[in-house]
Amino acid sequence: MTSPLAALEQLAALSEAMRGAAGSGDWETLAEHEAARRALADSLPASLSGSLPAAVQAKARALIEACQRCDADVRPLVDARLNELRVVLRAARAGPQADA
Repeated sequence: MTSPLAALEQLAALSEAMRGAAGSGDWETLAEHEAARRALADSLPASLSGSLPAAVQAKARALIEACQRCDADVRPLVDARLNELRVVLRAARAGPQADA
């Protein structure tokens, strides 16, 4: 079994990989990393903070904050991509009507 701290380190690495994928527009890889990160996060105990020794809690907190910073960087990139897709879908729906 992976220790909670090792799992948090993996979460941070996956978050970094997600940021890189989003930055390069590799949405398929982003989705794959996100699914792996979600599965890993779901495997963590619900009472994570209570299960860690006090000496490890600061490191765990720093890893979680690193994940949150990556998420903050990824979110606007994903939102921009979703807006682009909405425009394409609207144009596709309007296209056949304009021809009629």
